[in-house]
Amino acid sequence: MQSNLSINSYRPSFGLKVSEAFKKAAHNYYNGVEYRPWRIKPFNKRVGVVENQYGYDEFEMYHEKAVVDGKELFRLLVKRDDMEPVLISEKDVFRKLIDKFYRFTKGELYDKIKKAKAEQGITYNPQ
Repeated sequence: MQSNLSINSYRPSFGLKVSEAFKKAAHNYYNGVEYRPWRIKPFNKRVGVVENQYGYDEFEMYHEKAVVDGKELFRLLVKRDDMEPVLISEKDVFRKLIDKFYRFTKGELYDKIKKAKAEQGITYNPQ
């Protein structure tokens, strides 16, 4: 049996990559600080959803610590090689940053990346 379907236009999407450092930090937090290891499985599931369903295969999500006015803050960012990092969220406690990771939406990510590209003068091509 022959088919007339063509796969020439197929472009695989690998999704937004979540950094290994962020995954490890969350695992260490759940195993050490809160000692709630049962929360690791739902976290890993959320990572899978973000990596497989959010598009933006050229971007990587990561976290960093920053000190602003003598106060330690935790930031969740996305980056791509040709542009400045895009701030998704900034919290005063790492647990709150993990909570934000659970709640942020694809639309919110799209809007923040679009705004950052406009501010940086980069032509925007939606995924």
